[in-house]
Amino acid sequence: SSGINAEWPLRPGIQLLSQVDQIEETSKKLSNAIVADTTSERLPLKSKLLSQQFSCYQPTLRSTYQLLVNVLKLVVQTGQLRHATLDIDQISGWMDKWKCDVQEQRDIYRLLHEAFSAIQRGEKAIQALVLLLKLYSENEGVEAKPDAHICVISHIAHPNIFVMDHLLDLHPIRALDGQLSHELLQIFVNGDLNDYIEFYNNNVEFVEKLAVTHEENLRKMRLLTLASMAQDCNEIEFSQLVDKLNLVTEDLEPFVIEAIGSGLIKGKINQPEGKILISSTINRTFLDPQWLFIKNKLELWQKNLVIIQESMRKSHNFSVPIGGG
Repeated sequence: SSGINAEWPLRPGIQLLSQVDQIEETSKKLSNAIVADTTSERLPLKSKLLSQQFSCYQPTLRSTYQLLVNVLKLVVQTGQLRHATLDIDQISGWMDKWKCDVQEQRDIYRLLHEAFSAIQRGEKAIQALVLLLKLYSENEGVEAKPDAHICVISHIAHPNIFVMDHLLDLHPIRALDGQLSHELLQIFVNGDLNDYIEFYNNNVEFVEKLAVTHEENLRKMRLLTLASMAQDCNEIEFSQLVDKLNLVTEDLEPFVIEAIGSGLIKGKINQPEGKILISSTINRTFLDPQWLFIKNKLELWQKNLVIIQESMRKSHNFSVPIGGG
């Protein structure tokens, strides 16, 4: 009887665990059935049901993974996200808790990319795609070449993304080496307008098939070329810009205003003297010269602080005698 008495307190716990497993399995089957149903009239109802089911779940439960997969699939199907929120950092944290293997993480990030693309959230879609590509080792990079191509073109096509050198370190991007998409990326990383025009003239058919127009590429390459020109100077003559950017004079001022508004450069237009005064610009690449520039700036800042400190010390010690004598 002692054996029975010792075992008895464990039974409710075992039964509870069994019930939790049954609930999770039932929930999984329900969410799978909702996604599998292809009746278009039910899409709003399906979205609401699945989102409510997802919101009721504890993110710590391992079974929430499949529920999240189904939520993302439904967003891809419907192009709508009405009853749930998608936070990439939060979902990454959940996957750590779920102890997802690499393939499961890849599946989630790929679905996140597709879901954000479906609801027109371009920057979030790109963020998810970069996280996906980071999950491929050097030996596996070739497996993700289609995703790498999409990643390259997505960065080029996005009107507000100008710095892309970080992509060159991703193994799937490296696997594109020798292909036209990789050559085009190199131009957008450190080339100029003339490099792009030469590439376009040699590969018109390739460029025309991309999910970004030649005119959009010209706009971005003009902005990037201006950023490079502003890197090592304090002012740029209008005549230089007209020549280097292949612009007519009347288009120059609106273009410079766009460049300043985009954050690519900081400065102002000196119309009477026909020049732009540059105060700062973005770094298209961040290599040894950029680190050296920061090092020199910090050293200058430190020297100036020492001078100010010494000046304040002398000022504090200096006293003016009272009276004439």
